Amino acid sequence: MFEDRTYENIMAECLATAPPDIDTRQGGIFYDAIASACYGIASFYADISTMFDLVFLDTAEGEYLDDKGAEHNVHRNPATAARYEFNWTGTAEPPVGSRFFTSNLYFTLQEGVLEGERYLYLEAEALGVISNTVLPGTAAVSMGAIGGLLTSTFGALIEIGADIESDEDYRHRIREKVSGPAENGNRQHYKTWAEEIAGCARARVIPLFAGPNTVMVICIGPDGLPAAQTVVDRVQEHIDPMTLGKTVDYGGQQIPVGDGLGDGRANIGAHLAAVAPEAIVVNVSFDAVLRPGTDIGRIKEEAENKFIDLFKDLAQNTPERQNSVIRIAEINAIIFSLNGLIDYSNLTLNGSSTNMELTVRQVATLGEVVINANI
Repeated sequence: MFEDRTYENIMAECLATAPPDIDTRQGGIFYDAIASACYGIASFYADISTMFDLVFLDTAEGEYLDDKGAEHNVHRNPATAARYEFNWTGTAEPPVGSRFFTSNLYFTLQEGVLEGERYLYLEAEALGVISNTVLPGTAAVSMGAIGGLLTSTFGALIEIGADIESDEDYRHRIREKVSGPAENGNRQHYKTWAEEIAGCARARVIPLFAGPNTVMVICIGPDGLPAAQTVVDRVQEHIDPMTLGKTVDYGGQQIPVGDGLGDGRANIGAHLAAVAPEAIVVNVSFDAVLRPGTDIGRIKEEAENKFIDLFKDLAQNTPERQNSVIRIAEINAIIFSLNGLIDYSNLTLNGSSTNMELTVRQVATLGEVVINANI
């Protein structure tokens, strides 16, 4: 808006107003007298330009974007903690609240209920993705003496830790709320409600999936993979609590649904089924000619990271009513971009050389990447 209000332009305008008999050369009295004032005016215009950027949705950042979202009652999802199954042996169960650590990561023992069963889990004290890397079977070292405890180890990762929602993801949700519009229990409203829950980065909505007054919400995690069951349960509780044991027939299966009593966000009479998508494993294989000295391990890791990013993008950004498609052309582009690769051939996805189409209830997860390399 004020791109032309630079120090040089302002200085030139001021010099042009000088009387004809005044010396306007650099170092002259008139030049030196106005220089600092022109610099201050240019700085003022720069501040105004920045201020304008911070008040519009497309350009706001950080706390200013938070304020913009709050105007529409959309709030940034906070960072969440990783949760792991807790395995132990001994004569007495470790008390809830006990602290454990591994590799400079610290965890607190917590208890929860999943599908009616009580269980113990280790919750990371450091929020975000930093705590997502502990392998099952890793020793969980107690921070203090616990009577009767013989061994304690980490089990499977049951809920990933997520960093605080990025500006772009948050901006995306605000835009959806503004442009939806999300109101009166329409399709967009269910999507907005689900994505209010930390851990559900994207939601897909299937109206009338099992007849009138039924809605299915498919919850996708921040990594583009199925959201953890604990996250799915929180979405269910938030929109339509499930306490009466109601089910509906869907393709010959009995799918549990919410009570439809209006005790959550959903309108009275609407029965919700919150579910995680099915993870479809995609194995990638191709023959490659590499430059001499190229590290096959490094090029494989680079390929894996780029494939994971592609699958995440498909899961989170494919238009909601469309099936996502893993295109051979996109895989080709990734392989072609790998550093150290000269040529490649015989590319297959799960043994096929054609595109893979996934339904709205499915997301892709990377399986094995096989590179048959010649140098």
